[in-house]
Amino acid sequence: MLLLIVSSCQTEDDEPVVINEYLAEYEEVASFSGPELRVLAAFTGFGQYQDLIEYGLTLYKLTYFTEFQGNQVEASGVVALPLGTEQFPLMLGAHGTITENQRAPSNLNFSQNSASGFELFASFGFVSVIPDYLGFGASSNLVHPYFDYESSAHSSVDMIKATKEFLTELRVAYSNNLFLTGYSQGGYVAVATLKYLDENPEELPGTEVVATAAGAGGYNIRQSMEMVLQQATYPAPVNLAFLVYAYQQTNGWTRPLTDFFQEPFASQIPSLFDGSNSTGFINSQLPTVLNDLFQPDFIANILSNSDSEFLTALEENSVHNWAPQTPLRLFHDIKDDIVSAEVSESTFEVMQQNGAAEVLYFPYDLAPTHQEAAQPMYLQTIPWFNSLRGF
Repeated sequence: MLLLIVSSCQTEDDEPVVINEYLAEYEEVASFSGPELRVLAAFTGFGQYQDLIEYGLTLYKLTYFTEFQGNQVEASGVVALPLGTEQFPLMLGAHGTITENQRAPSNLNFSQNSASGFELFASFGFVSVIPDYLGFGASSNLVHPYFDYESSAHSSVDMIKATKEFLTELRVAYSNNLFLTGYSQGGYVAVATLKYLDENPEELPGTEVVATAAGAGGYNIRQSMEMVLQQATYPAPVNLAFLVYAYQQTNGWTRPLTDFFQEPFASQIPSLFDGSNSTGFINSQLPTVLNDLFQPDFIANILSNSDSEFLTALEENSVHNWAPQTPLRLFHDIKDDIVSAEVSESTFEVMQQNGAAEVLYFPYDLAPTHQEAAQPMYLQTIPWFNSLRGF
């Protein structure tokens, strides 16, 4: 019977049919030579990386299966594959905060400059794995679980698994070395993924995490939020509102939004975060004066340690208090007015106290805004990753 089952699963080339556990489907999106990429980089805001481009690349959209709140869901993302013969390592590229589904990496549109930037890492010699995150792309029916540890790490690891199945299906040899990187929310996701893999090495057997570079990630979420709420104003209310709304939805709290937000904003929040609006638009619709956006009692209860439900959620989803076992570099611009550099500095100190010998902190003063500070980080990260990729 076993022989009959095996023989019935043979292809015309006498090769067994592989049934993928994570990969649902894939499609080729675009392909570029090295010279084409250099021209494209210049016109899409990535001109500083032109001299680092070694390879052409092909972009694929992947859909894959992951688990969320006990249910199997279909998620999506992009894989950028270098055009070369080397066995390239894998790299997870975790993007920053988005609220608009059209900004998801799998909805790539070069004419609108919507590239995440991690696509270019394939041209540096990495198989670049770029998840959309739950709540975007194939899972846009969900409210994105913003700064949620379990879903951030789990869906990222499952996309890496799906990418390995995809490469096997394409008969592309690859290295089992893995790099992780991200900035802002992406920095949080990269560190969350590293923590998850440190604690669950059986999830990617045989895979070695070589290095992680994370920037301005708000790793200690409670510290980040308390520092912001101590201010009278905050220039990015979209981030705070997204966090509170996502926690209410992801955790299934029965508390109404009016427990957190003042009207008319409490009534507007669900439609503002329905996936159709950009972060810039949402920011323009919310007040920067925090007492106008939030209920004063909510702010007071956070700062007085009284809202145990919310504070417990912040602590459970924070990713600062552990000891990474592989090299981790934390980058942060000291003038960052969205995520305080104190959060990265204290994360570094806690990790050191926990016995992490290979964690380094790199403060810098090279950009006027939180968003622009990503580029100086990557101009340091890429040479570091290249020195470790093995060829």
